Amino acid sequence: MILAVFSDSHGNSQNMIDAVALEKPDFVIFLGDGVRDAEALARAYPTLPVRILRGNCDLGAFTVDDSALAEYCGVRVFAAHGHNHNVKFGMDSFATSVLCSGAQLGLYGHTHRPLWQEFRGIQFMNPGSIGSSSSPTYGVVSFENGSFNCSIKDLPRD
Repeated sequence: MILAVFSDSHGNSQNMIDAVALEKPDFVIFLGDGVRDAEALARAYPTLPVRILRGNCDLGAFTVDDSALAEYCGVRVFAAHGHNHNVKFGMDSFATSVLCSGAQLGLYGHTHRPLWQEFRGIQFMNPGSIGSSSSPTYGVVSFENGSFNCSIKDLPRD
């Protein structure tokens, strides 16, 4: 099973649409800062499950959750935009939330910097910014039988 992870589209839904066409994921999670873009992605792919979270720039998206806990093929995943956890200043607050949730993988955005690291024995991934006009990035997580593998990809530009 393949999960595509997007964050920080900031008005650019086309990059997500292009990445989905390329990766053909089974699920998508959008980590915030572009709720309307993620809704456009969901309309473009009406049969694709798209989980949408809100970020600090998603003003007025009060009905959209700011974090989520999900399970994919036996792997628990905690996801949030990251602004409420001050991820620009360190991982402690976010790591605590992930640990308390019992998740094995934490997904966050907000910094626009792609990153995949282990911290406190848990894997963390930030897919970067899919909305970047010069170097859009996104994450892909492959799940199989209780294990997973993360990768960060550059969206090919013409």
